[in-house]
Formats: sequence, C-alpha cells, structure tokens
Amino acid sequence: MKKSFVLYTDNWATLKHLSNEQLGELMRMLFEYQIEGNTPEPSNHLFIAFGFIRSAMDRDLEKWNERAERARVNGSKGGRPKENQDGLQETQKTQSVKSKPKKPVNVSVSVNDSVNVNVNANANFKKWSEQDLIEAMTPYKDRYPKELLNAFFNYWTEPLANGKIRLTSQDAWDTGRRLVTWKKRDTDKQPQTSTITRASMGLKMQ
Repeated sequence: MKKSFVLYTDNWATLKHLSNEQLGELMRMLFEYQIEGNTPEPSNHLFIAFGFIRSAMDRDLEKWNERAERARVNGSKGGRPKENQDGLQETQKTQSVKSKPKKPVNVSVSVNDSVNVNVNANANFKKWSEQDLIEAMTPYKDRYPKELLNAFFNYWTEPLANGKIRLTSQDAWDTGRRLVTWKKRDTDKQPQTSTITRASMGLKMQ
C-alpha cells in the first residue's frame, strides 16, 4: 500500500478561500481516503474541494502501482542482466549485433475511425458518476467562483429515478460550454444597480 500522497500547489487557488477549520476538516478527509478509502458524502460542503485533490491522488496512485508492478516483474526475472568478462551486459553485447534500423511505420486513420472516436467520447457521459463530473470540472476550478461550481455540481448530480445523475439525461454534454452558459445565466440573474440622480427622483436641480 502506498504510504504517502502529494498535495500540489496549483490547488491553492481554491483552498485559500477556506477557513482554517475547513482546511483541517479537508486534511482529515484526505488522510482517511488515502488510508481507509473513505469518501465524504456529496452533501458535504467540502466535497468539491476534496474531489479536485482526490483526482490527482488517484492518478498518482495509478502511476505508483504501475512502477511497483514493473519492479515486481523485473525482480521475478532475476533483476539486471549479468555482465560478461568484458564488463558488458549480455543484452548490450547482442543488441549491437542483432539490432537493425527499423523502417518507418506509416499510420493512417480513416474518416470512420475519427468519427467513431468522437461519438464514443460524446456518449461516455451517459455513464458518468459524481466523481467523473468533478474530474471534468477540475480544469475550470480556477476560472469560476467556488459558489458557482458548487451550485453547478449540485444541480447536475441530482439523482434520477433510474439511479443515475441528472446530466446523463442530456442529449449532449460539454462541461466547458455548460459552465459558460451557467455563468451567463447566473450573471443575468444578478440585480442591476442604477445611479440615483436628482432628476430620476423628480427633484429640481439647484
């Protein structure tokens, strides 16, 4: 089991708005997730901040497991190749004799291939969970206020009767464009301030 995790400084733009008490609570969540695999409830007010950091922790753990597996496989094969009397590893000696220049490989992608890739990528959101939405929102966490991101997340992760979240019922989905539209609607709802003058109040100017 991996006994450590990394906190990246690019998360500070989001975390600096938390109080000391909230930061302490978040750190407890992260340690419990790393050690015991526990995750907070989506209703928790720190769930979004936790999700951003959790995504990075999961990626780091996946890389760590890959390195550990490679080391295990290499160890089962006896480790590094033995050296001969000339001080050269057997693989180095034979490689210089056996290796030949490789011919360049031409890779072509048909129109059908590209279309299938796009269709599959667009259809994937139908299977999304709350964590998938958090990962899709991560690139935008520094562009929008925390309150807006929380409202956006809470709306689109509302559970449906079939057990899925609301966004899976859409015909198409693009997180970046949805956030732009959400921010525009949020701005339009803000009350417009106007300058009060004597004339607007019906008073005679002196």
